Amino acid sequence: MSKLPVIDPLKPVRLMPVHIPKPWGQEIWYTGMETRGESQALVITEVGAEQVPLSIYLAADPAALANQTPVLLLKVLDPKPAALEGDLYFEVHEQKQEVYVVTHVDSAAWPDGVGGIRFGMCQEKRKSFVDAHAFRAAYADAVNNYRQIRVQLDELHEDVPVEQEHQARTEMESFTAMRELRVGDIVRVPTWTPHSLQHGVRVVEFQTPTYERYIISFAQQVLTQDHWDSDHAITNMHLDVPVAEVFESVSPGVERVAKFDDFNVWRADLGLAAPLHLSGDIPYAVCMCLSGKVDVGELSLAAEEACFVPYSALQSTALCNDGQVLIAAPNL
Repeated sequence: MSKLPVIDPLKPVRLMPVHIPKPWGQEIWYTGMETRGESQALVITEVGAEQVPLSIYLAADPAALANQTPVLLLKVLDPKPAALEGDLYFEVHEQKQEVYVVTHVDSAAWPDGVGGIRFGMCQEKRKSFVDAHAFRAAYADAVNNYRQIRVQLDELHEDVPVEQEHQARTEMESFTAMRELRVGDIVRVPTWTPHSLQHGVRVVEFQTPTYERYIISFAQQVLTQDHWDSDHAITNMHLDVPVAEVFESVSPGVERVAKFDDFNVWRADLGLAAPLHLSGDIPYAVCMCLSGKVDVGELSLAAEEACFVPYSALQSTALCNDGQVLIAAPNL
């Protein structure tokens, strides 16, 4: 890029995503900024539009654009529709907090429209052990047994009988719980909660802008690191049933669907809530259209299109039209 275009902090900008391949499918980053890939801001100029790397856009005026605040991560998780091949890592996070909004359930993978997420631990299985320590120890043994099979298959390229792999994986997964997911469902993932989105379930995800994870298990070869983090994760993971989400009514047509220490998320039905005005007390806003059409200031968004609303533009920007939109920001 030769010369940085003039950036107007009083106007929202469209976010241009970058596609990141994964063993289980792909992630589509709208506010990602790292060596693996970087999202772009579409800056309107006098002669047209120019894509600017998001980090460069934000650095142009950190106070006016984001009030000196790190920008949360917005992305889409797009798993393959095939079972096992499209299942994500079973993992926990120590610091990162996430919220998923289900936008599509592949009918080939889930003919009845009900997908799933492996979420938390099986409470019936847990009752069969004398205490939490015994449950963790037995689960660790099952995970480590399956890990050895994966080493044989993925690293040593040895033959393992199909039934042996299936039996070991089934025993390992019997310790975990599965939660049903339908289009429109929302899942809040607190820290240290084991989880694995399943194949063919596409979600919008807002998360803390950190990239740490501890992988407990994976039913194929892990390509992003050379080890599993099973022992540390199993020692520290939460065993109790995850607390059910509670949606808080903000105003007619607007509900707070996630509340974290570092950011919150609203879901708004603009057919009921428009015009929706944003608070000037937040440092910025990231908006994604879920369905229909959403106008954010002068920008028009269709489904799975997103924009960034700068700090200086918050009080002059209204959300209109009749679509559904997700809005995320610190202190929202």
